[in-house]
Amino acid sequence: MSVYRALQDQRLGLTVLLAFFWLLVVRLCFFLQSGVWPETGRLLLSDAAGAVALAGLLILARFFWLRVALVIALGSLMTAAAMHLAAHGTYPRLSMLSKGTDPVFLASSVLNSQLLMLPLYLGLAWLLVRIYRWLVPIPPRRVTFAALMVLLSTGLYLAASHSLTTSRNNVVLGFLAQIPTAVMAPAGSLVGESVVNETAPDRSQTEREFFEAEVAGPDVPEPPNVLLIMVEGLSAGYFPSISEYHGLTPVVSLPALEDKLAGKGFRLYRNTLSMERQTDRGTFAILCGQYPDFQRLSTKMQDVAEGEAFPLCMPELLRAHGYTTAYWQAAPLSYMSKDRFMPRAGFTRVTGSEAFEQGGEKPEGWGPPDPVYFANVAERLQELDRQTDRWLVTLLNVGTHHPFDTGGENADGEDSQDPLPTEPLKARRNALRVMEQSLIDFLDDLEAAGVLDNTLVILTSDESGGFVRQDQESFPLNGNTGVLAVRPPRAEALEQYADRDRIVAQLDLPLTILDATGASEPPLTMTGRSLLSRDTAPRDLLLADTYTGMKFFLRESGELLACTESLLRCETWAFEPGRLFGTLTPTDNEPFLTLAQRLRLFGESARLPTGPSAGTE
Repeated sequence: MSVYRALQDQRLGLTVLLAFFWLLVVRLCFFLQSGVWPETGRLLLSDAAGAVALAGLLILARFFWLRVALVIALGSLMTAAAMHLAAHGTYPRLSMLSKGTDPVFLASSVLNSQLLMLPLYLGLAWLLVRIYRWLVPIPPRRVTFAALMVLLSTGLYLAASHSLTTSRNNVVLGFLAQIPTAVMAPAGSLVGESVVNETAPDRSQTEREFFEAEVAGPDVPEPPNVLLIMVEGLSAGYFPSISEYHGLTPVVSLPALEDKLAGKGFRLYRNTLSMERQTDRGTFAILCGQYPDFQRLSTKMQDVAEGEAFPLCMPELLRAHGYTTAYWQAAPLSYMSKDRFMPRAGFTRVTGSEAFEQGGEKPEGWGPPDPVYFANVAERLQELDRQTDRWLVTLLNVGTHHPFDTGGENADGEDSQDPLPTEPLKARRNALRVMEQSLIDFLDDLEAAGVLDNTLVILTSDESGGFVRQDQESFPLNGNTGVLAVRPPRAEALEQYADRDRIVAQLDLPLTILDATGASEPPLTMTGRSLLSRDTAPRDLLLADTYTGMKFFLRESGELLACTESLLRCETWAFEPGRLFGTLTPTDNEPFLTLAQRLRLFGESARLPTGPSAGTE
């Protein structure tokens, strides 16, 4: 009867209604700050559920110190959510909070102009509490019922949601629902490991196909130099022909860069998969030809840096074949332990933002803006080309990383071409267009200097987290739309490479480079398929999106299994193999992998060699 009386209490209805309208106001603030507006119907349903939980929290905050804590918690959560939505198109994950304590990340991505929105969200939270106290001067003494409201709404939301951090979610409920998943994650990992350890020897052919490596092993009488350009957060969806081919609606278009690539003989692949989100995960796959971390916390690069794992990576194999290997990035090397990882991966020349210090002053934020960075590495690359016969150079810029620092430079026509007036999208578009012109100038300078005459050039990205669409609810693989463009030294050699419509992935780059340089001798402890391997059957791939908590099993024949992080619940999708991102359609088919197989596959992907490799000194 007490529950029935509580439901009849008009104060409860007023509290839920107040919470619902407050959440809509917050949604509007999020849109003005990020430019992301999810599908309205699901948004309203999500916020209606969130209003129930928020109403319960208001009722529970009976004492002054609890109300202060609620204001601080709500204000901080809304600020973090808005910043993450503007940068990545998703809300932050509870398990990623430790990342925010890193000094480099804190100084470069958190302490920026968007942090000025904290007083606004604190003020909105304070206003919510004040209006509640005005509407309900005598709050109902139903602490148990309020607690049940929060727990029940959180449990139902967790059970109904495949992902808790997409933009359609309610921030309050999405965060609360992450608490039990964060607590249960270690137990789930132990279960997965036990399944792997108990049954790995009996792994079926179906499971082995997720880990196969395929190379062409051609005879290469004159091995070329290799220039591997990773553009932070770049996606093929930003190229007009790709977005039109797949029916995507990106917030920025880079026609000048696409035209320049075509004019210089690049092949732009139309179905490129980024394996995961975050730089260290993508970089590891690109350099070492193994699956990146699919777990909440990324440890593979750290394990290699600390000498606990010894994968034989592509730079080390090229170094053993007489190549001078260099890794030049714009960001500080200490972040993600790249200062220790890159030499262990085989790079002999490694520099970061410290290479751009002038007069003892370090570059601000993440590092030098793209016009400074690309001009600098162009000069260094020309000098290296004069000094050495054979080289591998890997680049990673930082200007297209949030908060999108361009050094005050604006792209031509940025103000006149803005489809949306919101500042974050404007900053993203400007950063990508400044990168576009900087990269064009970089390629022109290298070509004029003759550096590209005997050079295999590959343009890719560390991740496709920068791909923001106007229809943010396109799902799944919204965060896995990668980019790959390839230019061999001789134009006619492009005929030896895979067709532009073939599904390619970050894992394919190391084997492609090893094939192109004649260094693909077995045994290779890698996963992937060289682009020089032409006659191939459809394969299987593992993918994930750590920001949405989703994991994927992809069959190139046209099937996709999209699962929650626990792998317990999955949805099946179908697609046309030559038009992956443009034809994804949900189906009613049963999952093509059992739970045990799903656990084994992701458990197996987490393993790394634990002993010194033959190429490690």
